[in-house]
Amino acid sequence: MMLYEQLTREEHTALNTSMFKAYDIRTQSKALTSELKRRLIRALARYFREVLKVDSIIIGRDARLHAPAVMEAAIEGFCSAGLDVLVNPNQISTCQFYYACMQHRESAGIMITASHNPGTYIGMKLVAPNLVTLAMGSGPQGGISAIRDFYIEDRPAPRAARGRVRVVRYIDQFIDYSTRLAGIQPNELDGVSILTDFLSGSAGAEVSEALTNAGANLRVRNLIPDGTFPSGDPNPIVASSIAPTWELMRSGEFDFGFCFDGDGDRMDIMNKEGQQITPSFNLSLLIPEVKRLFRRVHESGFFGSAPFDPHLYYDVKANPPSVVRQAKEGIGVHIIRNGHSFIKEALRRNLKDQFIVASEESAHYYMNFPFDLGDYSKGFAATENTLYFTLLTAKVWSRNPKLYEEAFAAQQAIHREREWPCEFTHEKDIAGVVAEVERIFSEQGLSVFKEMEDGSSLDATLMRAGLPEHIDGSTNLNGDWLQVAQRISRSEEGIARWEVASSSPERLSEAVSLIRGVTDSYVNNGRARYE
Repeated sequence: MMLYEQLTREEHTALNTSMFKAYDIRTQSKALTSELKRRLIRALARYFREVLKVDSIIIGRDARLHAPAVMEAAIEGFCSAGLDVLVNPNQISTCQFYYACMQHRESAGIMITASHNPGTYIGMKLVAPNLVTLAMGSGPQGGISAIRDFYIEDRPAPRAARGRVRVVRYIDQFIDYSTRLAGIQPNELDGVSILTDFLSGSAGAEVSEALTNAGANLRVRNLIPDGTFPSGDPNPIVASSIAPTWELMRSGEFDFGFCFDGDGDRMDIMNKEGQQITPSFNLSLLIPEVKRLFRRVHESGFFGSAPFDPHLYYDVKANPPSVVRQAKEGIGVHIIRNGHSFIKEALRRNLKDQFIVASEESAHYYMNFPFDLGDYSKGFAATENTLYFTLLTAKVWSRNPKLYEEAFAAQQAIHREREWPCEFTHEKDIAGVVAEVERIFSEQGLSVFKEMEDGSSLDATLMRAGLPEHIDGSTNLNGDWLQVAQRISRSEEGIARWEVASSSPERLSEAVSLIRGVTDSYVNNGRARYE
């Protein structure tokens, strides 16, 4: 029996074991006391030395107020355990951190961040050497689950000579790499007017510098990193945080705009009216550029004698018309469950079968990125580089704005309620709620899908009417259709989320009302709240 399962409820609470999430470590900052912080770092050091058998670790942090203290404790704890520490003491984006890991493939890595969560949260994203993602049950000896057991056991790593600290910074190299990969020529964005909002997160420097270097006329908002997040939660889908930027966008001064989350790995895109284009629609426009890159990879012989046959993963919440548009760009489309670690691992594992890129509707983009732009034989890292996708989007949009006008028109023809959360006071209520929603739509005649093409779990419920289970370029969307996606968040406690899309406003309104009819009863009784 695992150590975790042997603990009493009181012990779980005292040790804050709920911070070990499906894809990362994340908790309220106040719940990570000084002693628990030391205990966690001891567990991580033991895992890095005994399981991963690495000699060094890369550490980065975002702008959160509690991140410096965690970083300071991590440096001391890892050095004491005999690990060399490569660290940028300044706040950086998660994507810049991943690039640093690409420069030190032999090292493990920790990014101290809680991504888009409110400023009261703190957490860690973890990678093994070669940017292999560590998640619950994923990674050597179970990844985060093994770290959790080491944490509970609380036995230090074997004594060793003290490790050394080396400061490393890669912002200039990261900008150069991303710009070259996107094929941005000098002054290519000359005369293009772009609005950006960084929500006081940590991506402002790299994005602003790269766009300005390309000649863009840039207007920045909330550029300076500030862990108090004065504009609100650092999440571009929170209306109260981003509404002032939407309003400024409607002034007509800008060609398009970008919004980023707290650690800079989410990118929302806005048109002149301040409307968002979904990542799946945006990716459909970027596919020709991505295919061009991987055609060069294919020509280098990386994929052997197999013909060029690229594939992508699309999010369970992606709008069906956007998936059809992706498929019509000559790429295989395959549904995948949510979760950054899961998606990156799938891309890494299936690279040789030419799975190259993916997106989530939460504004995450993923790709197999070459370690060396001049030598593809050195391999690829399945990871995130939002700067690359920002530059690629700016390039495609500035060259052919009509493509985006058409994409927006196609998106506007869909009736969609963007994913919304409901937070439950008692986590045990969530299973009953999602089961009730599934029952209601099943009785309405919707087909229910819970598995990916390979038979593994979607970790979500996808319900469709008027649509096939597997969408491709031949799927006919001229009829009446409805899609409902529901999932339980694996990175936040007590939260379930829903997104609805339909061919008609009536079906959309009815579907949303049916879901709210279930959740409203919990909200009205004080057992849940809408974020």
